[in-house]
Amino acid sequence: MGVLLGRANRRFVYTASALLCIILYLTWHTPHGAGVTRRDVALQSPLAPETSHCRDLPGANDTLVIMKTGSTEIRDKLPIHLATTLKCYPNYMIFSDIEETFLDEPILDALEDVSARYKDSHDDFELYRRLQRGGRKALKPSELSGPVSRSQGGGGKPTNPGWRLDKWKFLPMARRTLQEYPDQKWYLFIETDTYIFWKTLLAYLAALDWTKPYYMGAQINIGDITFAHGGTGILVSRPALQMVVRHYIDHKDEWEDFTAGHWAGDCVLGKAFKDAGAPITYAWPIFQSDDIGDMNYGRTDNQHRLWCHPTVAYHHLAPPVVQDLWEFEQAWMQGSASAVLRHKDIFAQYILPRVAEPRENWDNHCDKDEGPVSCLDECEALCEKDKSCLQFALDPDGRCYTTARPNLGEAHRGWDAGWMYNRMQAFYEDASPCGDEGWLT
Repeated sequence: MGVLLGRANRRFVYTASALLCIILYLTWHTPHGAGVTRRDVALQSPLAPETSHCRDLPGANDTLVIMKTGSTEIRDKLPIHLATTLKCYPNYMIFSDIEETFLDEPILDALEDVSARYKDSHDDFELYRRLQRGGRKALKPSELSGPVSRSQGGGGKPTNPGWRLDKWKFLPMARRTLQEYPDQKWYLFIETDTYIFWKTLLAYLAALDWTKPYYMGAQINIGDITFAHGGTGILVSRPALQMVVRHYIDHKDEWEDFTAGHWAGDCVLGKAFKDAGAPITYAWPIFQSDDIGDMNYGRTDNQHRLWCHPTVAYHHLAPPVVQDLWEFEQAWMQGSASAVLRHKDIFAQYILPRVAEPRENWDNHCDKDEGPVSCLDECEALCEKDKSCLQFALDPDGRCYTTARPNLGEAHRGWDAGWMYNRMQAFYEDASPCGDEGWLT
């Protein structure tokens, strides 16, 4: 089937992974980054010489990547990108809720453009005012995000001060981006728990006309507003960015009032694009909002079959998963002549090699409760009896769960998980043939 990476590429990945883990351990476990600089990471990383090819891909210099983070998460989630994904982007900016230098990297204040009438007194800006006085040292331990990133469902996290600030970043960030980089053809807005397959994205951009006002992403609705989901990645052409920034500047007070009464900044941004004359172009499932470990590979929406389309974006990823995906993509770029990864390719080349053996402290998202068992082997036996069962898991209380939905899962202390590997292979091999599914324009 050709689903496994070659031996040489695997050796490169394993060696690089071990060395990179040491570097990131030093970065994450040094208080406030003291004693460790961005230069240290660059000099120590064994991956640096191997990444020039991804920086030089056609279209890379025409694209600006804008990464949004925040003071409550930056120490946990940004270092992995400095050591991996950002090495592939010739042009990028990083925005947060405070201006600072982090690991020698300039971090811009996304909120500097917000009016004083909100920054000086609005409840949403209580954390911002604290940060201006004391920097990240003013943060409470309970306010730190930690490395895990999970979907919060509808309504977000209204009790989290960093989350309440986040909605205010989008429109000012768009204005500052255009001010600093007015001549890029494409602008991609992402977050620290987003992963972008860079080569596939650039192949997508080559199929689009950047002179048209494109505002694209994984479509989602809040009320009657349809917008591009922020954590999945928001792709914007230069004309569209010019339109929304001009509209924001002309109606700034109105947009700040609207933001104050809303809870989702990506929704506010989507309405601004529509009002400016650049409504969303649907890009699901090329851009999609799920974690790579919790996918629905059988999903079809509006006649678009996820399995067959190219894949660019994943969301809700912890730093170790970002690292693993980046290493996978680097090996794939070196070993494959293809410019495009499809969801079915990810299943074959990324998922299948990682589910050949059971995993301890792992949850593969099984949802059918089979009752108590004495061990994982007994749970596997229950799965084997059900011809539709593809995987199984044992929770900390000794209950067995199974499912017919194939998934990799994620690290979860106390859980053990396994897969019926032959059936997982059959799921791939027996899938209905794909048609002419391609780019959404």
